[in-house]
Amino acid sequence: MDNYLQQGIMAAKTGDKPRAFDLLTRASEVPATSEQAWLWLSGVVNDDSERLFCLDNVIRINSDNAIAQRGAAMLRQKGIFPAVPIYPEPRRAAPVQDYTPKQVPSTKLSQVNFVAPTRTQAAPIVPVVPSMPAQRPSYETDWKKQELSGLFQYAMMELASNKSHQVVEKLLVGQGASLETAKMVVKDAKYAVKKARRGKYKKQMTSGLALIIIGLILTCGSYAIADSFNGRYFLFYGAFFVGLINLVVGFIGWLVNG
Repeated sequence: MDNYLQQGIMAAKTGDKPRAFDLLTRASEVPATSEQAWLWLSGVVNDDSERLFCLDNVIRINSDNAIAQRGAAMLRQKGIFPAVPIYPEPRRAAPVQDYTPKQVPSTKLSQVNFVAPTRTQAAPIVPVVPSMPAQRPSYETDWKKQELSGLFQYAMMELASNKSHQVVEKLLVGQGASLETAKMVVKDAKYAVKKARRGKYKKQMTSGLALIIIGLILTCGSYAIADSFNGRYFLFYGAFFVGLINLVVGFIGWLVNG
């Protein structure tokens, strides 16, 4: 139910991790809210291993979720392995310290005139526990916000159209982002664009190599048949030529975007 998800998000924003964990776990069992529930659960679990488990579940539900992909990639770069989340420990109040009043030395009791005190009930000592600020999930202030996700996608499109990162940063600032946020988004978008381009040129390089191999096999087969029957053989230079171009262009592009 959406109610579980909404209440879980509110509990996460106020720092009530046990309640948020309980509500978001229930929301993760509902297909309509499972993706967002796992995404928010990544911000209330105990450690990075459990956070990676949550993000993997988001990717399993929606493989195009850029927020989860980015977060999971960052954690795996640190060598983190996923682990099943456990219920987070609630906050513990500071222990109450015993208070023992100081006593007057017995050697001077005879020199002091005492007035019988009236019996009063001592006020209980209440420990002062400093209020802890509400902790927002780590991914809420970073990649979990839809605004940042939109800026990230926009920066990727602009960088893919060969605009400089300085120009893209100015464009993001013009859309309301701070300069620090713009630099962070552009840096990650630049890495993502280079990674995508490397994948593209790698495929081109592979296809070029495949064409060369196919041309070589066909040429050798044609030569073997011609030699057996005293006929003419065919040189598949078209496959060699196109394959060589793809191989060279793909290799250069792969190196440039490294």
